[in-house]
Amino acid sequence: MDDEVWLRVGEVARRTGLSVRTLHHWDERGLLVPSGRSPGDYRLYSAGDLERLLRIQHLKSLGLSLDEVAAALDSPDFDAAEALERHMEAVEERIAAEQELLRRLTRLRSAADAGWEEVLEVAALSERLRHPDAAVRFRASLEASSAAPVVELVERLATDPADGVREGLTWALSHHGSAATEVVVAKLTDPDPDVRFQFAHVLGKLGDPTAVPELARLLEDKDPRVAAKAAQSLGALGGSEAAEALVRTLGGAPSPDAVVSALGAVGRDAVAHLLVAIEDDDATVRARAAEALGFIGDERAASALVVALSDSSSLVRYEALVALGQTPGDVSVTAIDALTDAEDPRLRTVAGRLSRDRRRA
Repeated sequence: MDDEVWLRVGEVARRTGLSVRTLHHWDERGLLVPSGRSPGDYRLYSAGDLERLLRIQHLKSLGLSLDEVAAALDSPDFDAAEALERHMEAVEERIAAEQELLRRLTRLRSAADAGWEEVLEVAALSERLRHPDAAVRFRASLEASSAAPVVELVERLATDPADGVREGLTWALSHHGSAATEVVVAKLTDPDPDVRFQFAHVLGKLGDPTAVPELARLLEDKDPRVAAKAAQSLGALGGSEAAEALVRTLGGAPSPDAVVSALGAVGRDAVAHLLVAIEDDDATVRARAAEALGFIGDERAASALVVALSDSSSLVRYEALVALGQTPGDVSVTAIDALTDAEDPRLRTVAGRLSRDRRRA
């Protein structure tokens, strides 16, 4: 012992930056027990003790607990990979919690400009939007249209399991109009189809035509529900750009009925695009274009529908006739009456019914 350099606890503390109390605590736990004692019963640390201390500090720097550090150094059965995996999961949870806190603080920052009363009001509303009782969350969503930040509403909408609460949050978001578009659009690429569906629905409520290109991309979503909802929202937004996007998918839409209905909702702005589509090389496109023109009932389409009565596809001829039945004007009446004696029994039957209906009207 006389040939080795021994350090008393105070010197070890000075050299390592640890407190004497910490070193005493590690000694009491058996984590770092000094190898020697002085004649006065002071703790004495050897070079080997200092090497162990260094290893303890390295392991603690990874975030391991003292029990895990002790097991790593002394237990032959210690599984380092398993311990690190557990620790990684705990760290990820803490990071997620800190990120959520940062997001909440960021959302509250705008309220802070008005004062602490507004901050507390928004914070309280945020807590109610996270309440375990769906009824409380629903009532909070109805209060949130002006008080809650858009980002808060979007995040709650993406995760809330209750249909009624989601509708309340959608209503609240709709009051923000185009100011919410950018944040909502970002959710259209979410890997969860339920989330894409929900935010495609929201865009139809916001009424912002700048969302049309993003909704158009969803018309070919691999989930038919999402594609149908995108079509419905495009129909709600309306306009020539929305109509053009819908017409482009007439031949291969995952939800063709939804696309046709949406074109009907667009109305007159869709007619010019449909008049081009009704001459397409693809009979499916021609048939769906005729059907959509019927939903719109615009007299400008009458002549093109009459031409479609001579189409090589029986489906196109049928859809054109039905559409003429919903299209006003003498051109439609004359064409329908002419088909009451058609050789095709299906067209003859439909034309007869349409002709009788018009006379009754």
